[in-house]
Amino acid sequence: MSKKSRLLAIDASVLRSAGTKDGHSSHCAALLSSILEICLRAAFSSDLKTEWDKHQSRFSRKWRASMVARKKIVVVNIKERQNALLLQIASQPGLSAPDRAALTKDVHMLALALAADRVIVTGDLILKNLTGEPLGLSLEWLLVHQNDTATERQQLMARLIDLHRNKPDPALPL
Repeated sequence: MSKKSRLLAIDASVLRSAGTKDGHSSHCAALLSSILEICLRAAFSSDLKTEWDKHQSRFSRKWRASMVARKKIVVVNIKERQNALLLQIASQPGLSAPDRAALTKDVHMLALALAADRVIVTGDLILKNLTGEPLGLSLEWLLVHQNDTATERQQLMARLIDLHRNKPDPALPL
């Protein structure tokens, strides 16, 4: 029996930035191409579809079509997890109004990652910082920054290969 490939939650910020220009744009494109080539899968929901449709670049539109053709886009129902996270966000006394609004805006990404293999590919460092301490969510973040060094880019690509080689940790709660 073949092992299922890892299921990643990929933020629209990465699809928006992916292109053929040098620097950050080509880094995002290389990252998406690597996800396709090493056979990782992308978790998908109706909320994410709306974001991807609105923000995708020409490059990422082609990438997405290739992922669909290879059956590497997996639709996940996240409504229950999303509602539970919204309640958790609303009940956190230490969150400021702007932080609460930021978490609420991107709650679908958190729910999607929890429903998948707990890995988020994004350029949104603010979201990462808000989910650790206040919400206590155990997620792995593959961050793609505008100012990544060549070494950081290589480490990110190496982590993608690791994700492909290793099964999800069954000890983590879903």
